[in-house]
Amino acid sequence: METVWFIILGVLLGVYILLDGYELGGGMVYLFFTENDEEKKKVLKSIRSIWDANEVWLIAFAVLSYLIFPEFFQTVYNHLKGLIYVFIFVFVLNILLQNLIYALFDKGFRKYLDVLYGLANFVLVGLLGLIIALLIRGGIVEDMPLWSEKFSPLTRRPGFLDWFTMIFIVFFYIVILLQGLGWIVHKASGALGRKLKFKIKKLAWIGMVVLILLVAVMYFVHTDMYRNFYVYPVLFIFPVLMLSSLSALVLIRTYQKDNKGFLLATNLFIYFWIGLMIISYPYLIHPTAYHSGISVFETGFHPLKEYNLQWWVIGIALSLLIYSILIHKYYKGKGMLE
Repeated sequence: METVWFIILGVLLGVYILLDGYELGGGMVYLFFTENDEEKKKVLKSIRSIWDANEVWLIAFAVLSYLIFPEFFQTVYNHLKGLIYVFIFVFVLNILLQNLIYALFDKGFRKYLDVLYGLANFVLVGLLGLIIALLIRGGIVEDMPLWSEKFSPLTRRPGFLDWFTMIFIVFFYIVILLQGLGWIVHKASGALGRKLKFKIKKLAWIGMVVLILLVAVMYFVHTDMYRNFYVYPVLFIFPVLMLSSLSALVLIRTYQKDNKGFLLATNLFIYFWIGLMIISYPYLIHPTAYHSGISVFETGFHPLKEYNLQWWVIGIALSLLIYSILIHKYYKGKGMLE
């Protein structure tokens, strides 16, 4: 049953990042790849039409983690609560900035809000990437410094940042930015779409290089990182599919349909996330020489029946799903900048 809940929690977190990735990626596009107010309006309208209830998946992940794997939840909260608090603060700020930009789009000082909004999205993606990288690398301990000793994940004094976490974060940025670019190209055709297709092509080339580098360095961080792939060689299909998606994105300018980039970027994230779950299992936090890690079988597993909550959870999950669908249908295609 622990394995089933590992998959459920992985899906919940993955769905949140996937759905919010279009908006976060679009926010970075808004800052870095637009040149005038007309392009900014198109990007904002594209973001506005995105599924607007993504956070429920993150809330469900947090609540179920607390109930099912309490030791994991407590460890992450105790050692990474600083990152979590910053994420929540910037997340709220990001929502506020987006609404202010909509309301004050024609005001002269809006350009300052543009910068803050783009940077907020940039910071949120970086924080998500860092937290995921720390779980995979392991070694989450109290009083972690900003930098690992000798900037190496292999040191006995780990920090938040080292060469592994930095490489992982760079690739995470590429994946999310490709999501945002693909979504906006899908929603906004014309000159902006053609320009962003060229950005996708360049970013996909960089992504292939960073992906190969990331696959290599993971082996040095943990020699048993690929143990599940060795046991079930068919699972190697997912890294291959990631590379194939990036290769296909390089050819984005040759495709007639504008939704190709969106579909390929979505597939890229899905294969990437499945690969991370395969690499992680059975660990929620990977073990290292200086930390025993947390396995799904050694984390104080609590079946929901211990709380008599199993039917409540199913009911809440269905309610959230219905709510998300209704919100999506309500906001679909709507925009304030007509």
